Amino acid sequence: MDYILGFNIGNTNTMMGIYELNKITPKNTYTYKTDKNITPDELKILIKKYLNTSLKDGVIKGVAYSSVVTEVNNAYNSISKDMFDIDPLEINCNIKLDIKLMYDNPEELGPDRIANAEAAFRDYSKDCIIIDLGTANTFCVIHKNGTFDGGLIGPGIGITIDALAEKTSKLSRINFKKPDKFIATNTKDAITSGFFYGYLLMIKGIIAEIEKIYQKKFLILLTGGLSKIISDNLENPHKIDPLLTMKGIKYLYNINKKY
Repeated sequence: MDYILGFNIGNTNTMMGIYELNKITPKNTYTYKTDKNITPDELKILIKKYLNTSLKDGVIKGVAYSSVVTEVNNAYNSISKDMFDIDPLEINCNIKLDIKLMYDNPEELGPDRIANAEAAFRDYSKDCIIIDLGTANTFCVIHKNGTFDGGLIGPGIGITIDALAEKTSKLSRINFKKPDKFIATNTKDAITSGFFYGYLLMIKGIIAEIEKIYQKKFLILLTGGLSKIISDNLENPHKIDPLLTMKGIKYLYNINKKY
């Protein structure tokens, strides 16, 4: 059987997935830490290890990647040609898209946000606010006609928690979770409450402001590592789609490559 190999290269982690040719959702995924200094040889060893355990037979016929870490792009281009004799598809604003980017300079737009918008447009056919909770928190507005209007970018939950712990002497690192009560009576719980409700109320507020601007309701799509915790406490009608970016990568591969 023939397969497509896709990569969502984020600032903290990279997700690698194997797709069947006629499928959009990867049949297997594997997540590993993103290393800005990885060499093609190191990357080749990592990918071979994954393929040896996840792909017992079949041939890789295509490679596509979305990368917000430009330092590693050459390594992925190199291994794609070396391991599979394939020129990979790099997701960016210059490839064929089903969506229309209303961005002042589309070159600045993260490829993960492009992939997310493509998948939201193709899978849901609704006016959507895509909330991606990763190293950065991104909010993207995509209309049901495929128009991507832009959005907001803010600091991610994890790196903000780390920064507070690293830059202070007495404030400890905490896990992002719902506290037992809103008003805390000790410092650790106060930090937990501050982060949880600070981010939750920010997300609710941004949703409300976007809907106020457009005077309509949107489908809220949550993706990224901390989506489940937010989802459990978000009253707005919403869906969680943890593989939204990976699906977008495959949609974009399909309209840009022949196999």
